[in-house]
Amino acid sequence: MNVIDFSKSVPSSFSQSALLPVIALPGSTILGQFGVSAGPNGLVLLEATLGLQNSLTNASDLIITIVRNAVQIFTARSSSLTGNSYEAIHLAFTDSGLPAGYYGYALTASAVSSVNPPTIIGPLVFSGLSVS
Repeated sequence: MNVIDFSKSVPSSFSQSALLPVIALPGSTILGQFGVSAGPNGLVLLEATLGLQNSLTNASDLIITIVRNAVQIFTARSSSLTGNSYEAIHLAFTDSGLPAGYYGYALTASAVSSVNPPTIIGPLVFSGLSVS
């Protein structure tokens, strides 16, 4: 396995915490974005870690999406814990079979309801490793 390219978006680390309100559907909050080159029959290993906080007693549902060149390629739904709780969410996805080229990736989040939207807090890391 050969590494072709690596890129990341780290707007917030453990020592520099983010505080991003999540927009309710149909809108979304961009959490990170980067570009990476892929070789023929490309394979890009994508990983994301984000902190999620809920300040009310009801759980908040969140839709997390990975987009490649403005096309949705991965979606996950998460429910936050209740009562001013904090949790870290980790996601991994393999984008495979790509033609050689340069690809833009974005990580977004959307609250399912505007009544009790969760807040994204650090850590916030989104990365991609292109291999052949």
